[in-house]
Amino acid sequence: MVNIAQSVKLIGLISCSTLLVNCTFLKTKAAEPDAFRLEAMPIDYQTLASKPATPLSKVFQLSFYDYDPNWKKVVKTIDVAPLQYRGNEPHLVLDNNGREYLTYPVPDRVNVEGKSVLANTPLNWYGKGPALVFERKPGTLVIPLLPNHTYKTVKADIEKTGGKVLGIFGTTFTGFTAQKEPIPLSYVYFNPNRLPKNAGNTDLPVYRSSEVPGQSAPNIFLSGLITYSDGRSAYLDFSDLEGEGKTSNEQLDDIKAQISKQLEQLEAQPDVAIVTIDTHAVIRKTSDIDAVVERGEYKRGGPFLLHETQSVARGLRVFNDQTKAYLGSMIIPSLLMKDCLAVAKQKFGSDAVIQFLDGDAPAAAYFEDYNPTADLELQDPIVLNAFRLTAMRGLELIVQYD
Repeated sequence: MVNIAQSVKLIGLISCSTLLVNCTFLKTKAAEPDAFRLEAMPIDYQTLASKPATPLSKVFQLSFYDYDPNWKKVVKTIDVAPLQYRGNEPHLVLDNNGREYLTYPVPDRVNVEGKSVLANTPLNWYGKGPALVFERKPGTLVIPLLPNHTYKTVKADIEKTGGKVLGIFGTTFTGFTAQKEPIPLSYVYFNPNRLPKNAGNTDLPVYRSSEVPGQSAPNIFLSGLITYSDGRSAYLDFSDLEGEGKTSNEQLDDIKAQISKQLEQLEAQPDVAIVTIDTHAVIRKTSDIDAVVERGEYKRGGPFLLHETQSVARGLRVFNDQTKAYLGSMIIPSLLMKDCLAVAKQKFGSDAVIQFLDGDAPAAAYFEDYNPTADLELQDPIVLNAFRLTAMRGLELIVQYD
């Protein structure tokens, strides 16, 4: 049982993270390793439609199976407070680090030494705190996880191309095989021979996630990223394409065929090093978000569940809509989708547009040899040290080329 003193302490900590005003996060904090820059940007809720999560006074303990950094399965017990109902979300609780946990529907429970423990780690995400901004420096690229690789195995192949994997910043959408194994819902083309580091080299393998350019996932993804030999990156957006056919499936398949043809043409250009198609349309205005949801009817074309259109954490890529240039990536705490766009514009200007990355919980990052949590004064120690992401598919690798 949690005593009254513990309850008061927890609520006091949560209240500070909830109100934000006059708390630590009012000031922007930055950390600058040699390959990239990270910034903790405060969220001003007064300018947004989203409301801060308000914890209720009742505090209780939540126990679940998790993994430690050595991948040993352990029982984790944390003090949490239920969140005030905010609309269409399922049941959520908040811990004193500002991390939200989905408690219903819950996985199976098991009894461990008289304690009720969730058999699996509940979905959890970055619930409270500043927006986190990633900006790469010259010589650093964002590269998708290479086909047929895991985070553990990809490092050796990247080293062969002259690069070094520094970590991960967010993930893209994933699906599952018939055997329930996770797979990235994306198409990836990477030709390392076209990078300046490998000038004149034609011997390195070219990575493609399929022989046919484009994506074969049932969901239709309409945008992605193109990176040129000189390191410039820009968005790809095929959301203006219209498909021919009598049924919605026929129309979607026709759009996929059009995307495939255009990707094939791009890959033939000698100055193109990386092409990905891995997310929904570029979001320029809030009606674009509505279109993503309506296009899929929560089935095909947009895997967002209803509660995911509300307040859950997000990973974003940010671009300048006039030049299409990639500006950086962001991790946004639990906000409405339209507010994610608003926060990106606050940081990068009115011409900023976004691509949604994470479709659900893991809006977080992981760095190999660097943990900037203290530098950025973050409450949530996991958000920039989420080692569990290394077991996922659809990773956004941060790669440095000297």
